[in-house]
Amino acid sequence: MDPIKIKFWGVRGSIPTPGPRTLRYGGNTSCVEITFPGIPRFIVDAGSGIRELGKELLASPNPEKGHIFLSHFHWDHIQGLPFFKPAFKPGNHFIIYGSDEPNVDLTKIISMQMDPIYFPVAIQDMGAKVEFQSIQEGTIDIDGVEVQSRYMNHPGYTFGFRFSHGGKSVVYISDNEPFRQEYTQSEVQPKTVTLEDRFESFVDNKEEALIEFIAGADLLIHDTQYFPEEYEQRVTWGHSPYTYTVDIAVKGQVKQLILFHHDPDHDDATVDKMVDLSRERLRKHNYAIPCNPAQEGAVIEI
Repeated sequence: MDPIKIKFWGVRGSIPTPGPRTLRYGGNTSCVEITFPGIPRFIVDAGSGIRELGKELLASPNPEKGHIFLSHFHWDHIQGLPFFKPAFKPGNHFIIYGSDEPNVDLTKIISMQMDPIYFPVAIQDMGAKVEFQSIQEGTIDIDGVEVQSRYMNHPGYTFGFRFSHGGKSVVYISDNEPFRQEYTQSEVQPKTVTLEDRFESFVDNKEEALIEFIAGADLLIHDTQYFPEEYEQRVTWGHSPYTYTVDIAVKGQVKQLILFHHDPDHDDATVDKMVDLSRERLRKHNYAIPCNPAQEGAVIEI
């Protein structure tokens, strides 16, 4: 069977960061393309990187069909969608998947960012056939690919996805934070336990469920935005220190790890440092798997 191909079009978190400091790994925000043999392409997140993907798709003389999965609706994950030119080309067909928010459905969420206040072209002006499909936590089949979605520990309704086909699996978790706050540089000060806190006693089970979700994946793409000392100042922001990402990769016995969602303040040399520390931590765990930073234009085959 032909391999599954994963291509990175945007790897940065929070805000695009063009310039000489990010030339090697790239400054576009989250967008990953997954190509399964004989199946319309899967696109995960629509950050600024999707614009470059769109330019490549326009070169095809044939109509394009694609499935676009949105992990959540923060700007860095949807800001490229209005600039995705294939969506304006008649004959193309795209299905956008994501979670409804309370009292706001998926269609309205995407339409709002193309309101005339913010953008000169309305979503109704897209020439392609564009459909919206709200999904919930669970498992669905899309063109023969098993798609599992699970809510992550990130502000808002944020999905991680697991795509399985032909005995291979890719897990994409762009924005996620430890369920337990043990990955800071120093001890977190104890706090008074309130009645509400008692209902959080299932927090360890959430982490166990996350490990089960990623277990045995051929490729894990996971948020690795912070060093531990940075994370200490950003608890509840919804992103992970590299220490946590490495540890869950080991616990989940994944076969390959990609460090993703690079911090906008991290230049190429800083990403290199994080990679070195992540590989060192894997060695300490005596767990030898490939571990690399996400890089725009890079292609992985599994």
